[in-house]
Amino acid sequence: MNFHAFSGLLNGLAATISGLIVYAKYSTNPKHQAYGLYALAAATWGYGYWAWQISTTHDSALLCVRLLMVGAIFLPVAYLFHVFTLLDKLPRQQRFLWWTTGIGLCFFLTNLTPYFVADVQPAGGFRFWPQPGPAFHPYLLWFGLCSLYGTALLFQGARSKSGGERYRFYLLAFGSIVAYGGGMTTFPLWYGINIQPNGAILLTVYTSVVAYTLLRYRLMDLDTAFERGVTGSLLVLLVAFPAYPALLIGQKWYFGSINIGYSLVELFVLLLLVFGASSLKTQATTIITKAFFKERYDQYKTVLGFSKSLVSILELKDLTSTIVQSICPSLGLQWGALFLRKPGGKDYDPISSYGKPLADFSRLQLGHLSALEDRWQQGTTCFIIDEMKEFMTDPDSQSVVAKLSALGTEVCLPLVNKNRLLGFCIFGPTVASGGGYSSQELELLTTLSQEASVALDNALLYEELKRSQSLVRRTDRLRSLETMAGGLAHEIRNPLTSIKAFVDLAPERKDDEQFLARFSKVVKEDVFRIERLTREILDYAKPIEPFLREEDLNDIIESCLYTLRVRPSHELIVIETDLLADLPKVFADRQQLKQVILNFLFNAVEAMLPDGGILTVRTRHLKFPGKTDWVQLEIQDVGSGIAPDDIEHIFDPFFTTKHLSQEHEGTGLGLAIAHQIIQEHQGKIEVQSLKGRGTTFLVNLPSVATQETLPTLPSEGTTPASQSS
Repeated sequence: MNFHAFSGLLNGLAATISGLIVYAKYSTNPKHQAYGLYALAAATWGYGYWAWQISTTHDSALLCVRLLMVGAIFLPVAYLFHVFTLLDKLPRQQRFLWWTTGIGLCFFLTNLTPYFVADVQPAGGFRFWPQPGPAFHPYLLWFGLCSLYGTALLFQGARSKSGGERYRFYLLAFGSIVAYGGGMTTFPLWYGINIQPNGAILLTVYTSVVAYTLLRYRLMDLDTAFERGVTGSLLVLLVAFPAYPALLIGQKWYFGSINIGYSLVELFVLLLLVFGASSLKTQATTIITKAFFKERYDQYKTVLGFSKSLVSILELKDLTSTIVQSICPSLGLQWGALFLRKPGGKDYDPISSYGKPLADFSRLQLGHLSALEDRWQQGTTCFIIDEMKEFMTDPDSQSVVAKLSALGTEVCLPLVNKNRLLGFCIFGPTVASGGGYSSQELELLTTLSQEASVALDNALLYEELKRSQSLVRRTDRLRSLETMAGGLAHEIRNPLTSIKAFVDLAPERKDDEQFLARFSKVVKEDVFRIERLTREILDYAKPIEPFLREEDLNDIIESCLYTLRVRPSHELIVIETDLLADLPKVFADRQQLKQVILNFLFNAVEAMLPDGGILTVRTRHLKFPGKTDWVQLEIQDVGSGIAPDDIEHIFDPFFTTKHLSQEHEGTGLGLAIAHQIIQEHQGKIEVQSLKGRGTTFLVNLPSVATQETLPTLPSEGTTPASQSS
């Protein structure tokens, strides 16, 4: 087999292997599907080229040439389809691609006749070289234009990108130039120009570059590609470069001569080993471990699966259930249970179980088990019940061991993190043996306990954080209630006066029907007023769990404004409202949103005292084309404003600009809590303020219609299509 036959075979094998690997890896990815078609055309050309070069008869050579031209005809079509898909241009270029495919089909039909390949004759040292027919000349022009157009698109795509994206497409563009430049060396001999087609082997460059990039960098993280490319180049320099001359010398010594084709095969295999050594080692290790050390492999898979299942769980109830539900089936245990330490005590409550109802387990009072603590501080983290009977000899410890034995416990697994006993797991017999555990199973339990302890500690900290946040919010709500209570007392005084007057006068004027009718109406209205005030303050004060549901923001605002109007200072404040009538609803927790709005309203009023001013409350519906609709609340005052240096800190906890001389000393928590609540509602707060001119707070919440897919709010300078009443 000569060099040219070898180059065709190499091209065919490279295209076949890379196409199959890429397509099989992500068969549903359009980029991989397009590359698979391109590799199919390249493989057809390569195998046909190889078969043609080793043909010994005129007819077989002509048949193989026409076979390779099938691949060569569809190569431009597949190349453009591949490039359009890479650049995400396929929808815009679909018509052009159909026209190109139609032209390719016309050339394919003529390829079956002498009008495309007229014959094969000796040329340039080749026994059979194809002679062009009339249809070959337009084909060659079409082939060149398609290749140039596809390569130009890759360069254009590179120029439109930045950073690593730019270098990714430059790599593909240069690979395309190398491949098609080498492939074009096969055409001069068609026209009697004696240029050897030695560059045909370079088609492998492009197929390999694209396949490697698609598989390793998912089209394409070329920062990583560049880094690994440098690593690969160093490997070639340090390993392949000195080894290849040694192989050539060995070939010369053994065979007496150096064969070009065989030498290229040696080079290809050597490079394959250099670049694939790490991957081959990893795969070989996995196969050997799985085949000959199955128990160790199963342990590794168990630990890996257990870690993945715990990594994203922060809710304590879900985590404890996952720990037991994962360990017991993985090790084939009949039952298991997890106990957690009660806050501030020595008792441990059963939290979750597997194989037995949770009701079968009762609270355990461990007290101070010094013997157990000594053992785990020495490094023992998995205790067999029989061993516990031997070293836990004090009365309290023996009582605990007796309770565990009565349950049928085989193993006790303390969950310890940072020298703190968070809880423990107990497990019954294994399903297979019905009794004790092997050393490998105990070793695996020890590993799993370390993973579970860290995850459990994180979940406990998360629970503590939620309790702290709830306490802080409750404190802020009580502060708001203090403000509301002052207004409530003032507002109730007036209706109570009218009610008292009616009660005093009723006995004297019981026969005056006009008086009774008029005062009855007044008293009824005053009673309703007191009921509403009481209902508002009780509704706000009651502790409830956060619950998101569809809410009318305008209705919540009206409720808050009613609370604000009963304050004694209201007479100094003019409230102007501009609430959009058909405002979309939002998903919100009503009480949390009231807490936010009341914070802003109280702050606005206090900023305008003692002089008073205008408080403006507006709602809007913001529409951004192709993006989420937002509902916006604007609260604007004409008070003292916020200093520029303070604006960036107003949402920081415990930052306050209020002083003792004001109505209430500021805690610095109100705005921090408001900011956190709005973030949890997937919204955003914006602040605009001028010192001495007033402040505007803008609260943006996603509407119900687009709650599921939330983009980021537009940056400053974007002009939304807004509507207002």
